Amino acid sequence: MKKLNDSEINNLLKDLNLWSYSNNVISKKYQLKSFMESMSFSNLIADRSEQMDHHPKIEIDFKYVEISISTHSVGGITDLDIDLAKFIEELYNELYFFEEK
Repeated sequence: MKKLNDSEINNLLKDLNLWSYSNNVISKKYQLKSFMESMSFSNLIADRSEQMDHHPKIEIDFKYVEISISTHSVGGITDLDIDLAKFIEELYNELYFFEEK
């Protein structure tokens, strides 16, 4: 698996709303409506991650879920990380996105 360079990563992140890249990790913090939605969202991510055999760091703080992804075996970001981030972004937009009032 090929490690992506900084330019490639930053270019790919343009298609992922508010994902950031720092210290060989891509990450994003999501807001949900409740603790139970945070848990459900995290479990859906865990299911997909298990299928991909690629496991992100997931931190849950009540209505917030922070995801951090990296490919440890290459010491950076690969296409697999980007694919997982795209899945997470699509999942959130499909099931959980809500407008602030």
